[in-house]
Amino acid sequence: MGSDKSHKAGVEIGDLADLDLSALRHHRHALYQCEPPVRMSRELLMQAIAHRLQEQRYGGLSRAMKLKLAEAGKHGTGSKSSSRSKASVLRTIKPGTRFLREWQGRTHEVTATAEGRFVYRGTTYKSLSAIAREITGTRWSGPAFFGLSKESRVNGKARQR
Repeated sequence: MGSDKSHKAGVEIGDLADLDLSALRHHRHALYQCEPPVRMSRELLMQAIAHRLQEQRYGGLSRAMKLKLAEAGKHGTGSKSSSRSKASVLRTIKPGTRFLREWQGRTHEVTATAEGRFVYRGTTYKSLSAIAREITGTRWSGPAFFGLSKESRVNGKARQR
């Protein structure tokens, strides 16, 4: 019986590409017990349906992962973009990390603190973006300015020590 269920889920997932948008929306409604968003693309509908079918067959997130996600949600700041970017930066930057950035012929050095702040020229700042703004006089993404974004690392604009 277990292999029948597995085969059935696989066939349903494989059949999704043959369904029209209306049928996909109907199938998603049956699985999620609510209407899909009006502008949900065909591709996203197929992915959502396939995910739910696999989740039903193989199980959802583990208890440990659900607890981790719940804990991470408790520490959010309420602002989606700022909490996401700040959390990712704070996870990857260890206290004492120094950032060197050359800007208009001058080298600028920033040091990360244990409190998740940054020291630049003897002044403590809440974010790398505040320091980038101080250096350039314009609004910048601090992680991008100091080479923490993927594009900056590829271009070699900054380095970490």
